[in-house]
Amino acid sequence: MLYRYIAELLHSDKQFSSLRVVGAVVDSAPGSGNIRGALRALTATLGSKISPLLKYILLTLFAVSVFLLRIVLYPMTKFIHKNHYDAVRDRPPAWPHLLLYSNADQVIRHRDIELFMESVSKKGVPVQSCDFTSSAHVCHFRDFPEQYARKCRDFLVVCMKDSEGPEIKKRHHVQSQ
Repeated sequence: MLYRYIAELLHSDKQFSSLRVVGAVVDSAPGSGNIRGALRALTATLGSKISPLLKYILLTLFAVSVFLLRIVLYPMTKFIHKNHYDAVRDRPPAWPHLLLYSNADQVIRHRDIELFMESVSKKGVPVQSCDFTSSAHVCHFRDFPEQYARKCRDFLVVCMKDSEGPEIKKRHHVQSQ
């Protein structure tokens, strides 16, 4: 959700027109309407110190709300306001993306991320990815620190090289005039 609004703001608000994003590293996202994953995320967020009764009441209310908003009403409301996954997938930012995910993630389905990659690639957005296969949601760095750091570093090096090309030419052209 936050990524969607930041990307839209960077595209639409003149105040941020001088900012130049050269790439985005996205860990364990984006995901679509996954009620089970959302319940797992909420359970983890609530923690173990909350009373079991209150926990189940909150989980039930959340599940019913998500079901109504995402399953029952979304086919009608998506023309007014798209969910965050569909909005970013339909109009992705043009900068390169590195998507880090895992088949073992119980919160965000790997298939959602793979469909996102496929969709934005078709729109000409450069996308790289790494499936860590066995790590849990947002635990890729903890489980594979060297591989994670190498993937991020290599991606950022490429993004910086790609971004310097036009800038160096611009600076050189201005200096030679």
